[in-house]
Amino acid sequence: MSKIAFIQGRLVDSVDNKIQAFPRKNWIKEFQLASQNNLTHIELTVDYDRIWENPVASTLGVEYLRKKLFENNLRVIACTADFVMHRPPWKENLTKIADISKKIICHLGKIDCKFIVIPFVDNSSINDNYEEDAVNFLLELKESLIENSMQVAIESDFKPEKLHTFINQLPPDLYGINYDIGNSASLGYDIEEEFNLYFNRINHIHVKDRELNGTTVPLGCGNADLNKCFTLLKKYNYQGNFSLQTARDKSGNHVEVMLKYYNIVKEHLNENIQEG
Repeated sequence: MSKIAFIQGRLVDSVDNKIQAFPRKNWIKEFQLASQNNLTHIELTVDYDRIWENPVASTLGVEYLRKKLFENNLRVIACTADFVMHRPPWKENLTKIADISKKIICHLGKIDCKFIVIPFVDNSSINDNYEEDAVNFLLELKESLIENSMQVAIESDFKPEKLHTFINQLPPDLYGINYDIGNSASLGYDIEEEFNLYFNRINHIHVKDRELNGTTVPLGCGNADLNKCFTLLKKYNYQGNFSLQTARDKSGNHVEVMLKYYNIVKEHLNENIQEG
């Protein structure tokens, strides 16, 4: 039974005008807003900047986080490791970023989170010079993933054939693909080609819309073909979850717009892919 989550920070004002960042001052308020509006699933996010202020980054913090999740009837389905994008291991210190990742994975295991999304896009985009380092970094996490019953979902801007080759270097029981509907549309990729090559490795999906070679826009206003995407998901019998990494509302009606997006996705689901 698929679940629909919102990305942490989307229900409150943005931090420093960023489209995505951990809302240090408002994360508890956001939990309360989610509860008040019957949003029951969340994807957490962890930035590198002031990382230890994020409750998922410390033992005491994650216990407090667990309490607040329970109080607001929220369940964590995934966590985006944006700190990897902010400080790519091959540009900084592979061992240091791997150690941070292992701690985060351990703490996520304490709140029953099953997926950590590792972005290899934008500042952490991989080229041929970094591919071996990226694989080594991911394999460094193997034991932590096993110990905490978690999987990595890799988000990449690789072309479909290249992503197929890359993901096949990694054990399928621990490493999969986070498919981002908007990113693929922006890059001009053919969803049928993508699914033919690696649908069996997709373990999580980010829902958003983007213009071709452009930025994130409201659902239905870009180049993402949601109808085709969800038709194919039905065909392939997708059973994983969705996180709404959608465009922010410039007028500040964050909750209202998120509920609108939630309902759009829910309407696309059917008896084979339904929200639980």
